[in-house]
Amino acid sequence: MDADLLQRFNPEEYYRHFLEDGLRPDGRGLRDSREMDLQRGSLSSSFGSASLRLGRSAVLAGVRAEVMEAAQVQDQPLQGRIDVSVEFPPLASPLFRDKHRTQGLTTFLATTLTDVLNSPGVFDPAQLSVRKGEVTWVLHLHIICLNYDGNAFDLCLLAAVAALEDTRLPALVQPAVEAGRLMVAGPEAQELASEARGVTFLSRPLPATFAQMPGGQWVLDPCAVEEGLGASASLCNVNGSWLVFHQGGGADANRFLEELMPVARGCADKLSKLLEAPVILRGFKTYKDQVSLSDDMHPGVNVIVGHEPSFNGSGKTNLFNAILFVISDHFGSLRQVETLSFSKTM
Repeated sequence: MDADLLQRFNPEEYYRHFLEDGLRPDGRGLRDSREMDLQRGSLSSSFGSASLRLGRSAVLAGVRAEVMEAAQVQDQPLQGRIDVSVEFPPLASPLFRDKHRTQGLTTFLATTLTDVLNSPGVFDPAQLSVRKGEVTWVLHLHIICLNYDGNAFDLCLLAAVAALEDTRLPALVQPAVEAGRLMVAGPEAQELASEARGVTFLSRPLPATFAQMPGGQWVLDPCAVEEGLGASASLCNVNGSWLVFHQGGGADANRFLEELMPVARGCADKLSKLLEAPVILRGFKTYKDQVSLSDDMHPGVNVIVGHEPSFNGSGKTNLFNAILFVISDHFGSLRQVETLSFSKTM
């Protein structure tokens, strides 16, 4: 049978021909990952952002921050947190025309990433406090898939970590004549209610995803076709401990952990180097530098305690919609969010 027809109608048999020689159709070995390209600060209009390309898979992550007060939280102590949402539009892959499948994937990723990123050994919520027990920052991290060819877990988690590390929160002041209201600090501000700051991790969560091929071999960093051939599992190093997330198929990855763990450890070392690459801190020399509104920004920009800043007339900014409108409206409503971009005061 012609190779193209075999690949289309019998992918399992097509893969077996390559796997027998320890290779995959794209030329990689069983334990090779695809080339990765990470860019921080991709969205100047967000508090922090990053884009990540893994082979032909690509995502964009953006962070929106709001100030929350204790009155909004019932029956639990007020503390900062990271909320994650994920979008896989049909434009990214025909696979996402199936709404049921897409919802399952987005729910799994949003829930898992929220849990991992808020783990005590990963993130200290105290760094988001504005006034202890009274007011805190809350970070809303939105991830959108631009193109999909497999390995959503690694792609989304790494982009999330990079976007959060790129995040810069502005200094805030409380005007004497407006009790209960916080505003972005101007260049001449003296008494700050909250200093400008970045976001740091106690330890970075580092993933490695595998898929089981016909014949039982496990391959690293599966593409979309490889994910469809069998079970897949993601290993994630969280503060020195390894978590295993099953993402489909009937195989039990726990039986193969002895085989997969050394590969996952090697991936963690490479990913650490990728994330530690020198980056330019947008608008900051240090986390304590004050920030001010640039000259062309509206002077009345502020953060109302207990409410989201109104960016698009509805009180919310939808990063997903804004990105989809990039061609027709140059980031759509996100253009208005430029009123909350910050520049270094010289």
